[in-house]
Amino acid sequence: MRRLIIVALALMAGATFVKAQELKTKTDTLSYYMGMVQSQGLLNFLKQFNKDVYGEEEGIDMELFMKAFNSGVSGEGALVTPEAANEKLSTLVKEIKEATTMKKYGANKKAGEDFMKENAKKKGVVTTASGLQYRIITKGKGSIPTATQKVKVHYEGRTLDGKIFDSSYKRGEPTEFRCNQVIKGWTEALTLMPVGSVWEVYIPQELAYGERQAGDDIKPFSMLIFKIELLDIVKD
Repeated sequence: MRRLIIVALALMAGATFVKAQELKTKTDTLSYYMGMVQSQGLLNFLKQFNKDVYGEEEGIDMELFMKAFNSGVSGEGALVTPEAANEKLSTLVKEIKEATTMKKYGANKKAGEDFMKENAKKKGVVTTASGLQYRIITKGKGSIPTATQKVKVHYEGRTLDGKIFDSSYKRGEPTEFRCNQVIKGWTEALTLMPVGSVWEVYIPQELAYGERQAGDDIKPFSMLIFKIELLDIVKD
């Protein structure tokens, strides 16, 4: 890809290269150095863009990119205005990125859906309107927190393959946060649980991190399983 960009930049400049003796003034030198620095910025931008959108270093069509670049600089032969392109760019990037993520991690989504479908049939498992599932291990008798209240909890989270990615039990200390400051599945579960409850909660990917990756262990479209122990509602 680097070679393609260098060739394209050379073509944009008329397929000529500057010789040292042509840098006769400070302005000549400044102009050349600025072009050199900006070329590296463009290289790095395109490399990172392809990784972010396509998940690899190759992606966008460099020939079309440079044609559009030339049109934007010269103001001639453009298919769209820069303003129109900018307006539609973010939507297009989002669509391509979603398709790339689905292609790479779509199996996670299906595995989670299959699990939730079978899990819903098990005795004691409750499925809410949102698709959240839970199983009561210990039935609490305390108050039920609201979304804006702060709670103290012990918890352990694991992925579908059983890998524990976070555990307050292992740290030996419960944690505190407001119910609406966590993923949607947690918020819903906490606002259904009386204090003193211990639940196993099954969170579909759309109520967890969805297409985003969270750390090394939680891949896109991963459903998550938590043991949640609601210890108390914390007064501010």
